[in-house]
Amino acid sequence: MTNCPSCGKENVEDAVFCAYCGTSLTTTTTEERRFLTILFADLVGFTAESDEADPEDVRARLIPYHQRVREEIERFDGTVEKLIGDGVMAVFGAPTAHEDDPERAVRVALRIQAAVDEMNEEQEGLDLSVRIGINTGEAVVTTGGQGEHIVGDVVNTASRIESIAPPGGVVVGETTHRATELLIEYEDMDPVEVKGKSKPLAVWRAIEPRGRYGVDAAVRAPTPFLGRDSEMSLLTETYRRVIDGEPLHETGII
Repeated sequence: MTNCPSCGKENVEDAVFCAYCGTSLTTTTTEERRFLTILFADLVGFTAESDEADPEDVRARLIPYHQRVREEIERFDGTVEKLIGDGVMAVFGAPTAHEDDPERAVRVALRIQAAVDEMNEEQEGLDLSVRIGINTGEAVVTTGGQGEHIVGDVVNTASRIESIAPPGGVVVGETTHRATELLIEYEDMDPVEVKGKSKPLAVWRAIEPRGRYGVDAAVRAPTPFLGRDSEMSLLTETYRRVIDGEPLHETGII
């Protein structure tokens, strides 16, 4: 007999789907290392405010917030991994990976802060405030079975970074900052000591994007342009002649 991973009922040995709930019984589990960016968001003071409040009232406040957060995350092709009370965990890089996943995560975080401000303006007395932490690194992603699971220090560190973020702030770790410093304006923060880390974490607070996503690019290279003076002179002269309408084949440039 085979037990269903969803409902736990017993099925005949060669069953393909559970006879009780329809869950596939032939799903295989796979594991792979992925380079991910993890985002944690948490409402500030919401637990204390919800103490002794009617559960339906708490739910009514959370549903619009969760909807807005999910919209912003999925707009940049991120995945909402967990919704636990007022906490949200999102993943950029699984199941679909992009070269700019760190940038996507930081832009989403800033948009979430703007969305929360809009919600507070639209609903009198709402007064929500959210802190967000972001970290980038390797993790093991398990797919199949009963969903997708992500394990790695990148997740724990992102949670720690979120815990030290100021209300209304977005704080990122070193790898995320390094991948996005040309695209996002940051404010320096002092390294912080967090539980489980032997050394203080280097962190930065994200302020705003330097340009529009996918349109405006950083104009300077991340490393100095050295030892190419003659090539640069040739390139500059070629560009000038093109702008002036001079034929290049008569100048010896090509």
